[in-house]
Amino acid sequence: MLEMAAASDSDPFGDLPDELLWRVLSFLSVEDALQTCVLNTRWRDLWRRLTSLLFVFNGPTFPRYNRFKQLVKLVICLRGDSPLIRCEIDACPDDEPENTFTNTRLLIDYALACKAEELVVRAAHIQYALPVFDVPLSLISQHLKTLHLEGVNLNHSALKFSGCLVLEDLRIQLCNIRACEISSMSLKRLCIADYCSLPDIVRLRICAPGLISLQLEDFEGLTPFLENMPLLETAHVNLEDGCHDHCRSNQGVCDNIVCGCHAYPVKEGVLLNGLSNAAKLDLIALPKMFLYRWDLKWCPVFGKLKTLLLNEWFTTVDLVCILRHSPVLEILTLQLDNTENIVGATGAQETITQSFLCERLKFVYIECEKVDEGVRSILSILSTCGILREQISIKEDPRLDSDYSSADSDSSDSD
Repeated sequence: MLEMAAASDSDPFGDLPDELLWRVLSFLSVEDALQTCVLNTRWRDLWRRLTSLLFVFNGPTFPRYNRFKQLVKLVICLRGDSPLIRCEIDACPDDEPENTFTNTRLLIDYALACKAEELVVRAAHIQYALPVFDVPLSLISQHLKTLHLEGVNLNHSALKFSGCLVLEDLRIQLCNIRACEISSMSLKRLCIADYCSLPDIVRLRICAPGLISLQLEDFEGLTPFLENMPLLETAHVNLEDGCHDHCRSNQGVCDNIVCGCHAYPVKEGVLLNGLSNAAKLDLIALPKMFLYRWDLKWCPVFGKLKTLLLNEWFTTVDLVCILRHSPVLEILTLQLDNTENIVGATGAQETITQSFLCERLKFVYIECEKVDEGVRSILSILSTCGILREQISIKEDPRLDSDYSSADSDSSDSD
């Protein structure tokens, strides 16, 4: 179509408003959008004022270094300092020296100089076993609201976003994080997911007092330490095989000083104190992960918690502790693929014999393979807490393969 328009004296899109053409151009890669400049002066001006730049390449279309360098220089030269809303960049390595990204860094600086509100930097398409692109630490912007990093190195002593005064959304995927701290006073939403590598000697500390949403899952290393988050509304935490917070010998505390069981802090918890202000909480883990159980020894109070999802990491004692310290809990979902550890007596320093009522608890959803001793123990606890049998829904499925998603429990909130 572009070739036909360029060869003709008339513009087949001439009657369309600028706003619609900008919308169409925003879906094109920079390389494709740039070609519209040959049509006429109107298209050249449209492209210069485009507020979304996609330096996105897939597979065979990924440019060689010289072509990428040429494209970057051409864009910067033709656009000047025209404001940007969104810029998405697939990192392209230099030919020499190896593992350098001169033009990718130039693009990042250019996007911030053009007041971009959303910046995506991705190196996931580069064929290396580990991330090799180091994102520059000096991200300074008065306009950046959303930052998405994928497949890159964050090899800094600390990731302090004090230079990004309005940053609200930070998403980190497939990244190698070697920082000891992530801090931002303005951050509202944080996601660390998709096989990120975290420090395994010193815990990453997350300081984001304005955070309202947290997603933490699919990482390898020690679980991050969460500082106080007074505005937190929702959190999803999943401690899977990559998490190092378990005892390799299954002893709880072993003689191996480099084992994860020796990394737990002596004077404070790790996760639950930081999550205690959430109204909606998913706490998921493999049973061997001790972190939640050890955190419960500090008896955190979940004073705003209304919706809670747990899987089978807890014992009956832990469940009592959670219920006792969640005074406004309304919906409880338990996804129980295996109940062998639930009847155990380790965990929080509470006793099941101390009676109390869960006056606000309206619905309990239990998903299990079958009603066994563990499930019956839970039902006994709920009965002691004043929960009637008609408030409890049990779904038995021998083929149960829990994905530990809270989507079902969301849809069942009929309050």
